[in-house]
Amino acid sequence: MDEYSEEFRKNLKYYREQKGWSQSELAIQADSSNGQIGNVEAGKASPSLDLVFRIARALSIHPADLFLRDASKAQNRELYSKYHDLLTNCEHLPEYQQKTVKQLAQSLAENKPPYTPSR
Repeated sequence: MDEYSEEFRKNLKYYREQKGWSQSELAIQADSSNGQIGNVEAGKASPSLDLVFRIARALSIHPADLFLRDASKAQNRELYSKYHDLLTNCEHLPEYQQKTVKQLAQSLAENKPPYTPSR
């Protein structure tokens, strides 16, 4: 299995799990079979271009997103950037609240358990 196939498999699973879908649910949404989705995720089969498009449409993503290098990390960086912007826009808040927002953003970006603020 080449590097691109491995990235595709990881990203397929990542985006499917982001939706909270089983392989069966993705198969239904992508007009495919459960076995076909399972085989693609397991690296036992390569998807056709048509299947890549149907999967992307079902997951509400661009087909190229399935080929990104470690999409889960790219998503985390995007989230951190959005939370950083939020922090910047919350400069009117008291310092302790700004700190809480910053720690929450970092926890989310690093995929850590939710941050529980303390006073």
